[in-house]
Amino acid sequence: MIRYASLSFLILFLISSSGNAQMMDAHVGPDSVSTALVPAAGYSSNEGFLGGLIFSRYDYRGNQQPFNNLLETSAIATTKGFIEVDARYEQTQTFGQNIRSIADIYFYRYTQDQFFGIGNGTTFSDAQWDDEYYFFRSIGFSFDYRIRKPIYEWGRKQLDLQLGGATEYHIPYISDAQSSFALETPNGSEGGWVNNLNTGLIWENRDSEFDPHHGNRAELELRAAPKWIGNYGLATARLELRQYFYLFDWLTVANRLEARHAMGDTPYWELSTLGNKKTLRGYPLNRFKGNTSLAYTLELRTWLLRFPQLYGLKFGGQLFTDAGRVFTETDDVNDLFEGYHQTVGFGGAMSIFNPDFILRGEIGFSEDVSRIYIGVGYMF
Repeated sequence: MIRYASLSFLILFLISSSGNAQMMDAHVGPDSVSTALVPAAGYSSNEGFLGGLIFSRYDYRGNQQPFNNLLETSAIATTKGFIEVDARYEQTQTFGQNIRSIADIYFYRYTQDQFFGIGNGTTFSDAQWDDEYYFFRSIGFSFDYRIRKPIYEWGRKQLDLQLGGATEYHIPYISDAQSSFALETPNGSEGGWVNNLNTGLIWENRDSEFDPHHGNRAELELRAAPKWIGNYGLATARLELRQYFYLFDWLTVANRLEARHAMGDTPYWELSTLGNKKTLRGYPLNRFKGNTSLAYTLELRTWLLRFPQLYGLKFGGQLFTDAGRVFTETDDVNDLFEGYHQTVGFGGAMSIFNPDFILRGEIGFSEDVSRIYIGVGYMF
């Protein structure tokens, strides 16, 4: 979604419609379709004037849980050439079977992609930031398709087997000769393809996928990208753990822990990276890179104002802190307990027409810069 180190202003407009007159109720009724359209306009000191669009469509026909199918798309472009487009489509019943399918498409053209080096102790300088020393330009796209099949179900508890594949292409196309990217020439600086097959397990017992208040989610993902079907041969392993619980019947405590490891002929964009819309929010984009990463997030969420008779309108807020670090081959076991970076931040949320539709905005603060993030749904 939208994320900049410096954003002067952003204006959002919400247009929503529903095929069910009861969408203002606490639960979405069966055989209903709900859509939300959010145009955006603003200005960034880094990228100039920007325009964007967020579109979501929720199809609950057939009384499928948590939905029949879901489409989420977003697009943003700026007057200085930045472009980012992503789309996700999920179907809970695929091929007439109890198989959930997820397709993700992503395209970007970064006029200010960022590279700070590899390692947990890379430095940041305000002067070099202002001189665009850390910046380079890049283009990339990816397509990812996965299916999930339940192998164990008991009430709300469910264990799924996941299988899938993905293809992606990245290329840095302009880099100043005196930039950090050009001087360090990381592996993958010539660009190329990575094509992978993946498998994994997902454990789920949350009370909601969109606004969970209690329960857990765990995911183990293994990916293999043979060099004979791409330009790089590598493998990755990722473990993500989430936990949610209620305090005082109005405050949701959300925890997320993620560990990731990459091995093999790994290009820079496939390294374990912290400093994005999900980890160390507030740091510059791709701030820390290494073979292994460990990241933790704690969020406190609550709905502050509710207007149930006004199309289910409600406003909320969240406080968060992110922590994490990366590891390279030169680190040892003692580094596991030190060198962690931390950010803090706050944000707001709004829901209207459909309780599953949540428009979120937040700002994170780091020792380097601050950054704004906008998107649909909670971060996790």
